[in-house]
Amino acid sequence: MEMDKLKKWLELTQKFQGDNFWEQIFDEKSVEKVIKSPSISPFTKIQSSFPKCDLYETDDVLVIEAEIPGMRKEDLHITVNQQLLTMTGEFKTLQEGRKYFIKERANQTFKKEIILPFPIKTTQIRTEIRNGLLFIFMPINKEEIETIPITFDQLTPE
Repeated sequence: MEMDKLKKWLELTQKFQGDNFWEQIFDEKSVEKVIKSPSISPFTKIQSSFPKCDLYETDDVLVIEAEIPGMRKEDLHITVNQQLLTMTGEFKTLQEGRKYFIKERANQTFKKEIILPFPIKTTQIRTEIRNGLLFIFMPINKEEIETIPITFDQLTPE
């Protein structure tokens, strides 16, 4: 049984060592496929991959779920300016007076900006932190979504 696992592992490592694999990773056409993915809106602006977030709509409310394990609310700041949500903060993991043998979780500051797909009611935004996830609930402002009328020139037959 262990020999089968070893063979699979060796096949996998050979795949990653080949030039073809890395050429596909950095191939412009492959990148375009990811960018043109229907699940990613071209209007979504994400400058930082940290913290990891999901943005979705449910019952006329935009919801952001952000991974912030161990972060204190005092070290996190959220602002909304028009349709741009900005999260800034600092993970503080280094503790004075400790003798670390392994230190993989570094102190880290971040700034993440997300362009929201709809205008929101900024006075009704609600936040919660549960199990290391930050939830931001933003009611969609339907009154600010404009429908633009289309008129056609009526040509009279001559």
